[in-house]
Amino acid sequence: MKKDFISIITPTYNSSLYIAETIQSIISQTYDKWELILVDDFSDDNTVSIIKSFISLDNRIRLIKNTKNRGAAFTRNTAILESKYSYL
Repeated sequence: MKKDFISIITPTYNSSLYIAETIQSIISQTYDKWELILVDDFSDDNTVSIIKSFISLDNRIRLIKNTKNRGAAFTRNTAILESKYSYL
């Protein structure tokens, strides 16, 4: 495990209006030792396609998609279980 790295977890659900701004805010930070795990809770808008456009630009970003709407707690816990680093 890499020292001083952090995992940023972001649950999403129909977040197309704000997800690009959210991701860009993380990318713009001066601290660059991070992974961003986005877990989509079965959105029916274009949230996933927006996230995928960022994944193609930055390999620190990962997307996990729920196969059905599971709720915020399940979605957050999924991200935590998938995190690589000790700090969330």
